[in-house]
Amino acid sequence: MVEIPCGKRMRPRYWRFLIITAVGIALVAFALDVWWLQVVLLLVGGLNIVVCVGALYVLYKQPHSVSDEELRLRQLGFFDWRLPTADLAVAQVAERSHKGRRTVEVAGDAVVIQSLTKTNVSVPFREPQLVDLGKTGAQRVKRVEFWADDPELAVREINARTT
Repeated sequence: MVEIPCGKRMRPRYWRFLIITAVGIALVAFALDVWWLQVVLLLVGGLNIVVCVGALYVLYKQPHSVSDEELRLRQLGFFDWRLPTADLAVAQVAERSHKGRRTVEVAGDAVVIQSLTKTNVSVPFREPQLVDLGKTGAQRVKRVEFWADDPELAVREINARTT
Protein backbone atom coordinates (compact mmCIF):
# COMPACT_ATOMS: atom_id res chain seq x y z
CA MET A 1 0.00 0.00 0.00
CA VAL A 2 1.22 3.49 -0.92
CA GLU A 3 -0.05 6.56 0.91
CA ILE A 4 -1.21 9.56 -1.12
CA PRO A 5 -1.01 12.59 1.22
CA CYS A 6 -3.85 15.05 0.74
CA GLY A 7 -3.98 17.41 3.72
CA LYS A 8 -1.39 20.03 2.82
CA ARG A 9 -3.95 22.64 1.69
CA MET A 10 -6.16 22.22 4.77
CA ARG A 11 -3.57 22.02 7.57
CA PRO A 12 -2.72 25.76 7.69
CA ARG A 13 -6.41 26.57 8.09
CA TYR A 14 -6.78 24.27 11.11
CA TRP A 15 -3.52 25.50 12.65
CA ARG A 16 -4.84 29.09 12.38
CA PHE A 17 -8.16 28.09 13.99
CA LEU A 18 -6.26 26.34 16.76
CA ILE A 19 -4.02 29.34 17.50
CA ILE A 20 -6.87 31.87 17.29
CA THR A 21 -9.00 29.74 19.61
CA ALA A 22 -6.20 29.36 22.17
CA VAL A 23 -5.53 33.11 22.18
CA GLY A 24 -9.26 33.82 22.36
CA ILE A 25 -9.69 31.51 25.34
CA ALA A 26 -6.84 33.24 27.18
CA LEU A 27 -8.30 36.70 26.45
CA VAL A 28 -11.76 35.65 27.61
CA ALA A 29 -10.41 34.10 30.79
CA PHE A 30 -8.67 37.36 31.77
CA ALA A 31 -11.15 39.90 30.40
CA LEU A 32 -14.49 38.79 31.83
CA ASP A 33 -15.77 39.07 35.37
CA VAL A 34 -18.96 37.09 34.78
CA TRP A 35 -17.96 33.59 35.91
CA TRP A 36 -20.75 31.67 34.16
CA LEU A 37 -19.99 33.37 30.84
CA GLN A 38 -16.30 32.54 31.29
CA VAL A 39 -17.20 28.89 31.85
CA VAL A 40 -19.48 28.72 28.79
CA LEU A 41 -16.96 30.44 26.51
CA LEU A 42 -14.10 28.30 27.84
CA LEU A 43 -16.12 25.13 27.19
CA VAL A 44 -16.98 26.22 23.64
CA GLY A 45 -13.34 27.19 23.02
CA GLY A 46 -12.14 23.89 24.46
CA LEU A 47 -14.51 22.00 22.18
CA ASN A 48 -13.16 23.96 19.19
CA ILE A 49 -9.61 23.03 20.18
CA VAL A 50 -10.58 19.35 20.33
CA VAL A 51 -12.18 19.56 16.87
CA CYS A 52 -9.13 21.31 15.38
CA VAL A 53 -6.68 18.83 16.91
CA GLY A 54 -8.85 15.95 15.65
CA ALA A 55 -8.97 17.40 12.14
CA LEU A 56 -5.19 17.90 12.13
CA TYR A 57 -4.69 14.32 13.30
CA VAL A 58 -6.89 13.01 10.48
CA LEU A 59 -5.14 15.19 7.88
CA TYR A 60 -1.74 13.82 8.92
CA LYS A 61 -2.65 10.20 9.69
CA GLN A 62 -5.42 9.27 7.23
CA PRO A 63 -4.28 10.08 3.69
CA HIS A 64 -5.67 8.58 0.51
CA SER A 65 -3.93 5.31 -0.37
CA VAL A 66 -3.60 2.84 -3.21
CA SER A 67 -2.75 -0.86 -3.20
CA ASP A 68 -2.93 -3.59 -5.81
CA GLU A 69 -6.55 -4.23 -4.77
CA GLU A 70 -8.03 -0.78 -4.10
CA LEU A 71 -7.85 2.99 -4.23
CA ARG A 72 -8.97 4.38 -0.87
CA LEU A 73 -10.18 7.99 -0.83
CA ARG A 74 -10.84 9.80 2.44
CA GLN A 75 -12.09 13.19 3.54
CA LEU A 76 -11.52 14.30 7.16
CA GLY A 77 -12.77 11.09 8.69
CA PHE A 78 -16.29 11.74 7.37
CA PHE A 79 -15.88 10.00 4.03
CA ASP A 80 -14.03 6.78 3.25
CA TRP A 81 -14.52 5.24 -0.20
CA ARG A 82 -12.75 2.10 -1.39
CA LEU A 83 -12.62 1.58 -5.15
CA PRO A 84 -11.35 -1.70 -6.62
CA THR A 85 -8.38 -0.93 -8.88
CA ALA A 86 -9.87 -3.31 -11.46
CA ASP A 87 -12.68 -0.75 -11.97
CA LEU A 88 -10.29 2.15 -12.69
CA ALA A 89 -8.96 3.41 -16.02
CA VAL A 90 -5.88 5.58 -16.57
CA ALA A 91 -5.55 8.39 -14.01
CA GLN A 92 -4.33 11.83 -14.99
CA VAL A 93 -3.29 15.11 -13.40
CA ALA A 94 -6.16 17.54 -13.96
CA GLU A 95 -6.37 20.59 -11.70
CA ARG A 96 -9.90 21.94 -11.48
CA SER A 97 -11.82 24.45 -9.39
CA HIS A 98 -15.25 23.53 -8.06
CA LYS A 99 -18.05 25.68 -6.79
CA GLY A 100 -19.77 22.96 -4.83
CA ARG A 101 -21.11 23.47 -1.36
CA ARG A 102 -19.97 20.11 -0.05
CA THR A 103 -16.48 18.68 0.13
CA VAL A 104 -17.74 15.40 -1.35
CA GLU A 105 -20.46 15.56 -3.99
CA VAL A 106 -21.48 14.50 -7.46
CA ALA A 107 -20.77 17.24 -10.00
CA GLY A 108 -21.78 16.41 -13.54
CA ASP A 109 -20.51 12.92 -14.26
CA ALA A 110 -17.88 12.88 -11.46
CA VAL A 111 -17.64 12.27 -7.75
CA VAL A 112 -15.68 15.27 -6.51
CA ILE A 113 -13.66 15.11 -3.28
CA GLN A 114 -12.40 18.65 -3.05
CA SER A 115 -9.88 20.43 -0.87
CA LEU A 116 -10.73 24.12 -0.54
CA THR A 117 -12.68 24.01 -3.84
CA LYS A 118 -9.85 22.31 -5.81
CA THR A 119 -9.06 18.88 -7.18
CA ASN A 120 -5.96 17.87 -9.13
CA VAL A 121 -6.31 14.14 -9.93
CA SER A 122 -8.95 12.61 -12.18
CA VAL A 123 -9.50 8.86 -12.33
CA PRO A 124 -12.07 7.58 -14.84
CA PHE A 125 -13.91 4.31 -14.29
CA ARG A 126 -13.75 1.53 -16.88
CA GLU A 127 -17.57 1.40 -16.70
CA PRO A 128 -19.92 4.03 -15.21
CA GLN A 129 -20.53 3.47 -11.49
CA LEU A 130 -23.67 3.98 -9.45
CA VAL A 131 -22.89 6.16 -6.40
CA ASP A 132 -25.18 7.13 -3.54
CA LEU A 133 -23.90 10.00 -1.38
CA GLY A 134 -27.10 10.40 0.60
CA LYS A 135 -29.41 13.34 -0.01
CA THR A 136 -29.27 13.26 -3.81
CA GLY A 137 -29.85 9.52 -4.14
CA ALA A 138 -27.99 7.16 -6.46
CA GLN A 139 -26.34 8.75 -9.48
CA ARG A 140 -24.29 7.31 -12.33
CA VAL A 141 -20.75 8.70 -12.55
CA LYS A 142 -17.86 8.17 -14.97
CA ARG A 143 -14.91 9.31 -12.85
CA VAL A 144 -13.68 10.47 -9.46
CA GLU A 145 -11.74 13.70 -8.92
CA PHE A 146 -9.77 14.40 -5.75
CA TRP A 147 -6.92 16.44 -4.29
CA ALA A 148 -3.44 14.98 -3.74
CA ASP A 149 -0.49 16.94 -2.35
CA ASP A 150 1.69 15.39 -5.06
CA PRO A 151 -0.61 14.69 -8.02
CA GLU A 152 2.17 13.27 -10.23
CA LEU A 153 3.03 10.69 -7.57
CA ALA A 154 -0.66 9.83 -7.09
CA VAL A 155 -1.21 9.33 -10.82
CA ARG A 156 1.97 7.27 -11.19
CA GLU A 157 1.04 4.98 -8.26
CA ILE A 158 -2.58 4.55 -9.38
CA ASN A 159 -1.63 3.83 -12.98
CA ALA A 160 1.03 1.31 -11.89
CA ARG A 161 -1.79 -0.73 -10.35
CA THR A 162 -4.50 -0.27 -12.98
CA THR A 163 -2.72 -0.84 -16.30
